[in-house]
Amino acid sequence: MSHGDHSLPTDLDQSITDNSYGFFLYFFDEVKGHVPLFAYPQELLKNKQEKKIISIHSIWWHQDKFLESEKFISMDLELEGVIYCATLILCQTRRAKRRSGMDSKKWQAERFVLIVRAPSTVSFIAQEILHELKTRIQGSIGENLCILVENHLKKQENLDVEEFLKQKSADIEHELIKLCTSLIPKMPIAKLEVQLEENSLGAIDETTTSIQELQIQTSKKPQLRFSIPTGHKNDFKKEKTDVKLAPEPKRVRIVNIKHSEDEKLVQVTARNSSSDVIVNAILKIYESQGFFGKDILVSKIKKWAPNEEVTIDFEPADSSGIIYFLKIEDEKGTIRVKRIVG
Repeated sequence: MSHGDHSLPTDLDQSITDNSYGFFLYFFDEVKGHVPLFAYPQELLKNKQEKKIISIHSIWWHQDKFLESEKFISMDLELEGVIYCATLILCQTRRAKRRSGMDSKKWQAERFVLIVRAPSTVSFIAQEILHELKTRIQGSIGENLCILVENHLKKQENLDVEEFLKQKSADIEHELIKLCTSLIPKMPIAKLEVQLEENSLGAIDETTTSIQELQIQTSKKPQLRFSIPTGHKNDFKKEKTDVKLAPEPKRVRIVNIKHSEDEKLVQVTARNSSSDVIVNAILKIYESQGFFGKDILVSKIKKWAPNEEVTIDFEPADSSGIIYFLKIEDEKGTIRVKRIVG
């Protein structure tokens, strides 16, 4: 896709490898099916292997259930160490549909599929980026995505494209590129993977970017992931998928979140809802602003008995854009993370 005078600096471009981030935007063409409208980096639009992988994504076959479901925030495909997180965006349009027999009311909305790719070792970052990207698109250019469709269809049909439509489409693509690049973490993936491994062993560096905390979905809906076994990258149609639907029962439940009488403190009460004693539990209050954050409170419990409740309180900063999470760990790793303020 050409951006004319609106191209971004070349230092924002990156080559696509199995160890990099990527973005796709598809729309549903009632004649041809799902058609790519946009990708970043742009070379993804010409990458046959990427297109082949995306063509088997479960989002294509479960869209209606996905839209109706209150359970899932994204559908994910994991293949050969790369994860493709997908979600839907609807945009109202007055475009006349080209396939006869369609119910105009049922099909009045343009349907888009938004996909973020990333190494599966940092899959939660892809999920967080996807959610944030969808939110920003809907808040800024969501209703204008239909202009990209109109421009694409006219070019496909060899019709004259008005200069206004060309310019508007270029502006929208330019804005999409800015949104995508603004959400790519600045920390190199290799360094991020090392930090994740260190943190899994209990070493928390509060002075660095703690992106691993971003595994928390802003929505309560979890993702639905389909995994394809390693070693069969060139034979997609014959592969069976493993569908992970039901999460394990929660060992710890958040039973209460409230403000103190003077409104200065936030009090959080958690309960060990399992039948076992949790040994060496750690409760942390994590303060996050964008992709940066730190632990502001750490409380340790040597033995947390079944059904025992623990309350901790903290004073949140009086500033917008800051989010607080409660993170609970034991000797084996993370038990529960809960967004509590912001």
